[in-house]
Amino acid sequence: MVREKIKIEDFDRISKEHEYYLWNFISKNQTVNLPTIKPIFDFNEYEELSPNRLVELLEIFDVPYFETYIEDSLDFLDMIGVPLDYLHKGHLKFFNPFMMTFNRRRFVNATYNGFCYCPGGVTDLLYDLNPEIVFNAKLD
Repeated sequence: MVREKIKIEDFDRISKEHEYYLWNFISKNQTVNLPTIKPIFDFNEYEELSPNRLVELLEIFDVPYFETYIEDSLDFLDMIGVPLDYLHKGHLKFFNPFMMTFNRRRFVNATYNGFCYCPGGVTDLLYDLNPEIVFNAKLD
């Protein structure tokens, strides 16, 4: 399955190549404070005390996954209607990570709409995108 670190400029390409996909927006300053969902690129798993549950979920669900830095995507996120006030953690110098689901070019839903940024929330988000993704999970 597709797993790719992308830039906003890749949106046209991925929306043509994939009917459904999961897009993780992470902060450049994202730390290990998040207990189970962590970036899968440029992140040292050996420094962690717990496994990255996102990697495990992506092995179960057959959905293309993309990862992008929030800081490099603010204009795009604003253009598609993401509530930018949610993204910024007050006076702190980093952003709340979140995931979005898409059907081609159409934004479907995001974790900031009441879905937890956790394994259960990602599963619910994928079910909301297309129930077949969850029904066809590889549970061996």
